Amino acid sequence: MRQEDRPTALVTGASTGIGEAFARELARRGHDLVVVARGADRLDALAADLKDAFSTVTEVLPGDLTDRTQAAAVEERLADATRPVDILVNNAGALTSGLFAKLPIAGEVAQVELNAVVPVRLTHSVLPVMLDRGKGAIVNVSSIAGEAPTPFGATYGAAYSFLTAFSQAVHMEVRRYGVTVTALLPGFTAAAADPARRVQDAGRVVRDGLAAVSAGRPVCIPGRRNKTSAAFARLAPRSLVRAVMEASRNP
Repeated sequence: MRQEDRPTALVTGASTGIGEAFARELARRGHDLVVVARGADRLDALAADLKDAFSTVTEVLPGDLTDRTQAAAVEERLADATRPVDILVNNAGALTSGLFAKLPIAGEVAQVELNAVVPVRLTHSVLPVMLDRGKGAIVNVSSIAGEAPTPFGATYGAAYSFLTAFSQAVHMEVRRYGVTVTALLPGFTAAAADPARRVQDAGRVVRDGLAAVSAGRPVCIPGRRNKTSAAFARLAPRSLVRAVMEASRNP
């Protein structure tokens, strides 16, 4: 049972990577958790680990968020005003790559559903409760890939371009009511940093993201290299951005 003096965070894609890092960091900071992912066994193991390490109360909601029936259980949990969620972390995502014309269309549509549509639905589910309470935070884990066209990852980059823009717009709508929405735009991320491969540390990404939430910032781009890439994508002529992206991603 939730302790009344402990905030609750719901994290999707919580079984691995950035999602797991969010769950562990939020537990360390005194949050109880609702964790969502397809793998029940990994979620159960995470819940047991967090209970041992931090006395965290963790609800496990296994399910495929691209399945509307299974996603409905998460939406209902977020809309439950009797058990309010203080922080929603929309982290679940998918990645496909290759020539768009040769990729199975079902996989591309499912990727757009998970990376863009699901965060919209979950954000819409939790916002009424947050607005009624006058507090709350949403983190939408987007990607630096959404800052420029991404050939051979066309739907991936496009979905996250949408998610970043959506997050900023909703942030502007709700911030006056005490609620914030932050788009977190990491680059390649792993359990440990690897500068040689330009891979970020998941824990550092999460800490930067939560610092942005605390500061009420609508966008967080962790890492100097990512900030430079984003500035180039936003400020350079679009023709130059397209040329650079085409040259860098041509297989």
